[in-house]
Amino acid sequence: MICPPAKQSAVVDYYSSRRHVAGIADLLDFTPCDLWPLIRGRTLWIVGDSHTYDLYHAVACLMLDFWDYNYQGARPIDGEEAAFEALSEHVVHSKPPECLPLAEGTMICHFRVNHGQILVGHGLPLLERMGGPTDIALLNFGAWHGSGDGPEFRKLVEDFRDAVADRAGRLPRLIWKEMVPTHYDQQHGLYPGGEPPYECKPLHVALQDDGTLAPTDDWSQIIIEQGQQNRVVREVFAGTDIGMTSFWNATVEMWDFHRDISDGRGHECSHYCFGGVPQVWVYHAYKAISEAHWSPVRTQSSTAGLQE
Repeated sequence: MICPPAKQSAVVDYYSSRRHVAGIADLLDFTPCDLWPLIRGRTLWIVGDSHTYDLYHAVACLMLDFWDYNYQGARPIDGEEAAFEALSEHVVHSKPPECLPLAEGTMICHFRVNHGQILVGHGLPLLERMGGPTDIALLNFGAWHGSGDGPEFRKLVEDFRDAVADRAGRLPRLIWKEMVPTHYDQQHGLYPGGEPPYECKPLHVALQDDGTLAPTDDWSQIIIEQGQQNRVVREVFAGTDIGMTSFWNATVEMWDFHRDISDGRGHECSHYCFGGVPQVWVYHAYKAISEAHWSPVRTQSSTAGLQE
């Protein structure tokens, strides 16, 4: 799971050499103190599949200096043991929910959900009970739904959007964690099935100075559009209060930073080693929260302006 030292250095070199690219300088200058005002005194929920679990670990590591090692109080997940037990029956590779206490009553919490229908039927009701409208949730489904190019995935995203609308004012503020680039040796880099080890390959695009992608062959259009699933989600969520991260372009060239499967079966091309790409996701989650119209920092600034 941990990148070898040479890989960690290569990640730093990759982004440092692209400081001139739109958005990269802010990524390189990002610190825990940037994220802290956005989550201070709230619970940051991180909900979804294994990539989202990696995001939870990346956020937890970033906020190490804010951990409350002496916390003995209640956690938002307390009292929901039966609900999580029921949820686990629908989740492959299920994990117990986790909450990490930070300073000043702040929490970072995670629970796993792989499929859209389970997030709608189990995950949202749990968030409604455990969280509240001052909390923030980073969530996602998609990796367990294939390429996303059929009507089934769109319908799941629409069902999620409608379920969120039905709970308006009772859920945390939502940020959708977009699907990550994968780099399997086939068209569009999608998971081909079968058994590891796998060989990872570039995705036939190149990051430009303005932050966009340029094609390097005829297969590149869907990669430039940030994958079929992300395109569907952007279309369905248009006009809603659901925000969305935007790290695809900044990580799509990172084909050589995936990791070996923990059970020893060999290399894979979906998940990334630490520290590396998951740490880049944290910056883009921060950016999505800070730019949302409901952002805590924006709200505080507006209130301060009225008081003056």
